[in-house]
Amino acid sequence: MKERRKRLLSKKIIVSITMVLLALLLIYNLVSADTIKLEAKVSSTTTEIKDEQELTITFRLDKYNEIQKGINAYKATLVYDKDIFEEVLEKDFKSQNYWEELKYNKETGEFVAIKKAGSITPEDIVKIDFKAKGDLKAGKTEIKITDVVSSEGKADIQINEAKVEIDVMDEQEEIPDIPEKPEKITSEKYRIEKDYIVGILPETTIKQFKQNVTTDNEMAFVDKDGNTMKENEIISTGAQLKVGKTLQYTLIVRGDIDQDTTITINDIAKLKLHLIESKLLTEIGQKAADIDLDNEVTINDLAQLKLVLIGLLDWKSE
Repeated sequence: MKERRKRLLSKKIIVSITMVLLALLLIYNLVSADTIKLEAKVSSTTTEIKDEQELTITFRLDKYNEIQKGINAYKATLVYDKDIFEEVLEKDFKSQNYWEELKYNKETGEFVAIKKAGSITPEDIVKIDFKAKGDLKAGKTEIKITDVVSSEGKADIQINEAKVEIDVMDEQEEIPDIPEKPEKITSEKYRIEKDYIVGILPETTIKQFKQNVTTDNEMAFVDKDGNTMKENEIISTGAQLKVGKTLQYTLIVRGDIDQDTTITINDIAKLKLHLIESKLLTEIGQKAADIDLDNEVTINDLAQLKLVLIGLLDWKSE
């Protein structure tokens, strides 16, 4: 009888211990399932798209919690608007950080991949390329990664879905480019013709010239030999001025017929020969020889040039 009681007591003890162990294992599994967590994130190279524009999203596993052996597999579903984006194919997936053997079902949007070494820290796992279709209408769209599940070999780890919102831009609603300011130049001191700026005084520098003209456009100066001129250089007849992208003028220095920046006896000699038709001046030379600015080269121009040369006429005082 005593022996039987001992056997019954042993059975009860074994059953009790087994139940305790099962309870502890259940509690452990519940705690583990509650503490093992991952978070999914999605980012995009742009949050605005236009017709036929490309973008790339990056799918990332983040905020690892209680991951021991390392995540070595994942599965997810790609959701996007096929009316806005061209169909995504398997070649558009680029696995990152040694995730490999990715497979994608374009019909369901599901994709799966593995990592042999196992992932134990947050990292990018795949990049996906998209291309917008043409003739888009303005609005918003989302690219989502849903039904994300991963595992480190113990049990499935359910992960939150992740998404990125994209603004769809209508090409017709774009703000037009602000037109450039009209290319023009004006002056109260010089006479500006179609291809010439006339009436510049001898010994005028680039800096002084700029003080007597008005323009909203950039000005560039080159001398008669094609060399870029600096602010302190003196202008000669034949120098070129470019205003903005389209306007170009030949600069005419009053009396500088031989294009050497100053008035000398040589300028008078050239004017004399022109007046007797012995050696006619070029069009530029005639512009410089029009001393009195009446659009003609006459004996009066020769007289004024002579007076300037000997110091009896000062154009600066006019």
